Amino acid sequence: MCEIGNLQEIYKRLQDDESKMIYISRLNYSVTQDVSYLREMIDRVMKTKTVWQNFLDKLIELSEKRELVIFGAGMWGNILYRETCGLVPWKCMVDSNPVERENSPVPILPVQQFVDNDQGEYIVLSSFKNLREMKGQLRSQGIPDDRIIDAGSVIHQLTEKAIYFDLEELLPCKSREVFVDAGCFDGETTRQFLAWCGGSGYSYCLEPDACNIALIQKSLGSSRNFEIMEKAIWSKTTRLSIDAKGNCATSVTEQKSLDDQKGIEAAALDDILLDKGVTFIKMDIEGAEVEALHGAGRILSEQKPRLAISIYHKPDDIWTIPQTILSYHSGYKFYLRHYSFSDYDTVLYAIP
Repeated sequence: MCEIGNLQEIYKRLQDDESKMIYISRLNYSVTQDVSYLREMIDRVMKTKTVWQNFLDKLIELSEKRELVIFGAGMWGNILYRETCGLVPWKCMVDSNPVERENSPVPILPVQQFVDNDQGEYIVLSSFKNLREMKGQLRSQGIPDDRIIDAGSVIHQLTEKAIYFDLEELLPCKSREVFVDAGCFDGETTRQFLAWCGGSGYSYCLEPDACNIALIQKSLGSSRNFEIMEKAIWSKTTRLSIDAKGNCATSVTEQKSLDDQKGIEAAALDDILLDKGVTFIKMDIEGAEVEALHGAGRILSEQKPRLAISIYHKPDDIWTIPQTILSYHSGYKFYLRHYSFSDYDTVLYAIP
C-alpha cells in the first residue's frame, strides 16, 4: 500500500474537481473493492453530461408514444439497457444472432421474428460500429427511418470518440506532434490523433498481437504518418509471453522459460524512440503500464511528453502510475477522466 504522504502528493497535483472526485472514488474502490464507489463515480461523470441527459429525455418522451426495443443484445445493448432501465420500459431486445442468456431482463428476439410481428415500436440501435449495417437491415425489412433511433452514436461520443483527446488543457503542438500509440489495437486512436493534430504529426503504433496488425492497416489506410512496430513495450528489451486475443484485451507477462512458444519481442521506449522527439504518449496495455513507464524514463525526464495512461487495470494503478511518472519528472500536473459506463477506461493525463 502507498504511504499517506504519497497519496496526498498525488492529490495535490490534480488540477480540477472532476479529477479529485475520480481519484478519491478509485482509491476507495482499490482499498475496499466496494463497487458502489465506482457506480457513484460513473453516475457523476457520465450520466450528468448534457449529451446523455438530452438523449435520455428523448427516450422517455418516445416511450410515452410507443414501445421501445433495443437492437443489439451484445455489450453495447446491455450497457444501454442497464443505464436506462429504471426510466425506460424496454419491451425486448432484437439481435441478428440472438444468444439465450440466463436471467435475461427482457426477451431477446431474432430480427426476422420481430419484423414478422412488427407492432410499430421504436427501434433503438445500440452499436456505433454496426450502425450502418443495422439501419440497412431494418430498412430492407420496410422499417421507416422515423422509427429508427440512434443510441450508438451517443454512447460513442461519450466513450470511444472522447477518450485521449477531449481534455481542453491538452492542445496539439504548434510545430509537429510525435505520438506513441502503445497498445494500438485497431489503429483507431492513431486515426483520431492525426485528426486532432490536423495531420501535422506522426504516430508510432506499438502492437504485439499479429491479429491486430491488419486492423491497424485497414483503419489508417493510405496515410504515411504512421509506423507499425509489432512488439510490446516493457522496462527493458527482452522477450515476453503473450496472451493474444485478437482484440483490445491482448496482454503480456514475463516469460517463465526461454522455451515459451508464445514469446513476443518487447522493447523499452528509451531503446527504440529516444531520438524521435516524442511529444505525446498514450498507453493502454492491460496492466503493463508501470513496466513500460520505467522503460521510458529518459524520454520522460529529458523530453517531458504529455501522457495519457490507462489507470484501471490493477488496484494499485491509481497510485503506482502517478508515482512512477513523478519519479522521472517531478513537474507533471495531473488530470483524471473516465470514459465508460463500466469500471474500465479511466485515464490519467500528465502535462508538464
